[in-house]
Amino acid sequence: MTKSHVSIELHVNGMPFLFSVDADDGSQTELTNLVSGRSIGDTFSSGAVITHARGAYVENYAPLGITLLNEQGNVAYEFPAQRLEGQNAGPMYAVGVNVALNYQLVVTTSASLA
Repeated sequence: MTKSHVSIELHVNGMPFLFSVDADDGSQTELTNLVSGRSIGDTFSSGAVITHARGAYVENYAPLGITLLNEQGNVAYEFPAQRLEGQNAGPMYAVGVNVALNYQLVVTTSASLA
């Protein structure tokens, strides 16, 4: 089974955070905090605001989407994906979405090359 590295930089309450995962092809996988290994909901359990983002960056398999899910599993925000094999990293972009306990940051990858 092939893996795709996926990462995103989020600015939350004025501080940068990196979330990443090595996702299996054809799966939905949760990204975790690069430093603590915790989910986005556990990292910001008392609530926070994602003000800006850079990424999401992917390699190998094409993502079908990187999505922030709220505590009910509904889509709170969809992050655009960039394949770094074909372009340089992009600039920061404004987001302005809340995040709290039980939120998830997930990526869905396809099983074929884009």
